[in-house]
Amino acid sequence: MPFAVSEQGAAAVIAIKGKFLGSIERDAFYKAVDETRDGGKKNLVIDLSKADFMDSTAIGLIMRSLATMKAADGNVHLAGLNARVKNLFLLTKLLGPVFEDYDTVDEALSAFEAAGA
Repeated sequence: MPFAVSEQGAAAVIAIKGKFLGSIERDAFYKAVDETRDGGKKNLVIDLSKADFMDSTAIGLIMRSLATMKAADGNVHLAGLNARVKNLFLLTKLLGPVFEDYDTVDEALSAFEAAGA
């Protein structure tokens, strides 16, 4: 499993490392997001600072995490996007209109706090 889940304040953080292949990680990722929501955390930061590759299916997993958290009156922020991963989100027109990105996890968490979430 190329990701780890932790709780930080009012949000959860999923830190992704290495290759994030949605077809392989789907079930474990869905379970982690659902357990986060069921545990009372409605906001999620996806830390991509150590992700060196993502496929389109992984983007679909992240989109589903957004839908899951929005249904719980929460949100998802992205943090630490390297140039390669950021370009993937820009090409799909998801960065800006759909996801907010932050340089660090701390900045993403602070944005939740500033929004009163």
